[in-house]
Amino acid sequence: MTQEENPWVREHSRTVDQRDFAMPPTWIAHAGAPPVAEPGSARHIFASGADRQLADRVVELLGQAERKAVVCSFLLADAQVVDAMLAAAGRGVHVYVLLASESRLESEPGDGEFEQRVYQEHKAMLTRTAGRILYRSAPHFHAKCVLVDPEHAPAGLLLTANLTSEALKRNEELAVGLSADEVREASELMRWAMWESAQHELMDARSFRAVKPLGCVMQPPPGKHILATPSHQQLAEHQQLAEEALEVIDSARQKLAVASFGWEHDHPVMEYLLERTRDGLDVTVLARVRPKSMPALAALAAAGARVFGFRWLHAKALVADSDRGLVMSANLERHGLDEGFELGVPLVGERAKELRAWLACWTHRAGWRLLPTPKLGELSGEVRVWEDGTLAKTVIEGRLIHHLGVLEAESADDLAATPRFPRADCRARPAHEIDYRWRVQAPKLARKAKQVMKRQKGVKAAPYDPPVYDERGGRRVVAVASPEQLPDARRVAKEADAAAIVVTERPKRE
Repeated sequence: MTQEENPWVREHSRTVDQRDFAMPPTWIAHAGAPPVAEPGSARHIFASGADRQLADRVVELLGQAERKAVVCSFLLADAQVVDAMLAAAGRGVHVYVLLASESRLESEPGDGEFEQRVYQEHKAMLTRTAGRILYRSAPHFHAKCVLVDPEHAPAGLLLTANLTSEALKRNEELAVGLSADEVREASELMRWAMWESAQHELMDARSFRAVKPLGCVMQPPPGKHILATPSHQQLAEHQQLAEEALEVIDSARQKLAVASFGWEHDHPVMEYLLERTRDGLDVTVLARVRPKSMPALAALAAAGARVFGFRWLHAKALVADSDRGLVMSANLERHGLDEGFELGVPLVGERAKELRAWLACWTHRAGWRLLPTPKLGELSGEVRVWEDGTLAKTVIEGRLIHHLGVLEAESADDLAATPRFPRADCRARPAHEIDYRWRVQAPKLARKAKQVMKRQKGVKAAPYDPPVYDERGGRRVVAVASPEQLPDARRVAKEADAAAIVVTERPKRE
């Protein structure tokens, strides 16, 4: 017997609308605006990409070196860059490289930057070049630059990218072409860092050894062109990056764009950025989607900033509509703005305009947009929800069917029983609507129920029609075999003081 043919089973459903449910901060897919072309032929600002424009500029710089090349990178794993360094050394160029310490590289968290494969490539590069290039390292080295011939033919780049193939091709990264004065200032800082701040030196293809400061390289005075955050008490006055970031934010009249890999919620730069956002400044934020940054990014989105997410963004830059900007190696965190060895270059005029054009281009290409307090109805498809310190990938459906099973009615003449619905939990069942479905079936006569006879004074006892039974639990019921008996069963129930109507056979479940 099918369900439709069974008179003792009834289907029920109830639709619960969850569209107004308030969700935590959530990343949604960013459809983007009409495509924006990349800025034209680079004059001042270079960007990473599949065409390796930035990598080619690094190789070009190293190729023009005549006497000296200075390279600073957290790690080194790009074959063409290393080939260019070796070629320069082969021409008699003195090549100096500052790296992060090996111990920090091995303990650095993932995020795609420090995969074991990249680290192994880095070590292979050291083995290949040991003895021909001078390497020194320290855990606080995080600046990124390539400088050539600072004394007689200055040229160089200040980068946000590590010199790895992934960073130069896959990540969103920036580099600024440096003027002669900027190269000379950066070179003085590199010289001091190399001889007075480095802690280890590569002695052979396999090992670094500890080194002490030479004690003869003078501390460079604060520069006019290159800003630094050296991790050394002697250079405390060089902690200029945070001050410049604050001034760029302050200079914005209507609009400001900020890009960073790392964000720290309670840093003074972040606090001022939040203040300006709440005051109505149009702030665009570009960030990598990662849990550690979420408290700061969620606060910015709640304040009114437009926050865009990327899988691989690693650039650190600010640019205001006042044509004032800053590109730097430092994240918007204490370890970067206040600590560590970082470099930055302030930008004005045309260089700031080029920076703004690149950040606008990336904004249109962003994969994600952060909504601070969305309604569930605003979300659809795959999203990432920030809650309890985690970013959870979730798929939001339009309608979700939830089967609640089969209920047994109290009485066969009322098959409209309502189940206990699950406690509202839109995160566990993320859908605009939940379609709850359940069946109600009539109760059957209990086994070993004892039939009750109708007794009237002066009349022989006879069965009720329909019959009445007392179940072992004490409940009195009227038993029917078909729905046509229900009117008589209701009458008999009143007469016999029965609690319910039951059927003589339980309907078969489908």
